Amino acid sequence: MAESEWQHASWVSFLGKIAWIIGLLNGLIGLFASIGIIALGGIFAFLLIPTQIWNIIASIIGILIALFIIRPKFSNPCGAKDWDALYGWVLNLGGTKVPWMFIWGLLLFLFGWYGWGGLAVLIPAVMLIFAGPKKYNWS
Repeated sequence: MAESEWQHASWVSFLGKIAWIIGLLNGLIGLFASIGIIALGGIFAFLLIPTQIWNIIASIIGILIALFIIRPKFSNPCGAKDWDALYGWVLNLGGTKVPWMFIWGLLLFLFGWYGWGGLAVLIPAVMLIFAGPKKYNWS
């Protein structure tokens, strides 16, 4: 199937192109919400601080992943519909090629505010790998 014929190209390209923005917003919401919870915690703030400090650290990690990994390595090729660049972005583990977009999407999911930031990477990645314009070669 030719790339121009791929029926999911337009929405996968759009979602992938804005994935870094969604990841960034996810991190910013998590960061500000955690700071707000600490600030408004009142007498129970001492119970909330350890959890919210972790949420602040995770949000910052999510923001960094969105800006410095997702944007240049995933969103830009998605926006350009450069599927070959995404198919070639792999981690070789022995004889298996693991797509980096799965790994970074999962990390963004784990470090994001309720995980929705990572879904903007994982949904296009799943579509590209399992229903994309080419068959993905795992080996």
